[in-house]
Amino acid sequence: MNYKKYTKEGELSAEELEAISSKLIDAKFDREKRNEWKERLKSEYGVEKETAYKKRSFPFSKLTIAAILVCISGVVIYSVILFSAPNYDSLVNESVEKLITIDNYAVVTRGEEAVDEQVLTAIRAYKDKNYELSITIWQQLITTRKIEGSTHYNLALCYLQKEPSEPKEAIKNLLEARNTKTVQEEANWALALAYLQANQKEEAKVILEEIIHAKAYKYKKAEALMEFL
Repeated sequence: MNYKKYTKEGELSAEELEAISSKLIDAKFDREKRNEWKERLKSEYGVEKETAYKKRSFPFSKLTIAAILVCISGVVIYSVILFSAPNYDSLVNESVEKLITIDNYAVVTRGEEAVDEQVLTAIRAYKDKNYELSITIWQQLITTRKIEGSTHYNLALCYLQKEPSEPKEAIKNLLEARNTKTVQEEANWALALAYLQANQKEEAKVILEEIIHAKAYKYKKAEALMEFL
């Protein structure tokens, strides 16, 4: 639309002037009529038209929305990490529960049938969580001196797993077991856990540091435990 011709500088034809004048008159008439009805309703019937207030909106910018989403995501991720990351007690308990007996025939037997049968019975009792029976058999085998190292190691595991556990008895046997090369690395790892069960953290740190430095058996788990000590 050419608005310029409606200004002072513009030119308006007679037809256009008549048309626009008619529209203005009609608009003025409609406005006056509405005002008249409004006054009558107010004076005669006490009715007033309520002013409609436009609901305010507070639009967020894309940057603000993105910032809010990042904050929410951060809270969610932090909560997941907080509740899923292992704590000190759970890591120690899990590590103790995953200790396994030395039941390799090349290590635990000297070829005597009676000894073989005792070893198998002791291991089976351990796996069935019959720790008292397993302890009794390993103690008998130690007195015969038929097997070195692994008997002390397996006996120590029973003391760590039984309820209530006896970490001091486990430590005594693991110190013996670690003198045997065939079970030395496994005995060191179990010894660190036994010290932790006995709340002897300084002694545990020494063993864990040895394991980590040598990159020995379970050194990654040792690194995880050291973060709590």
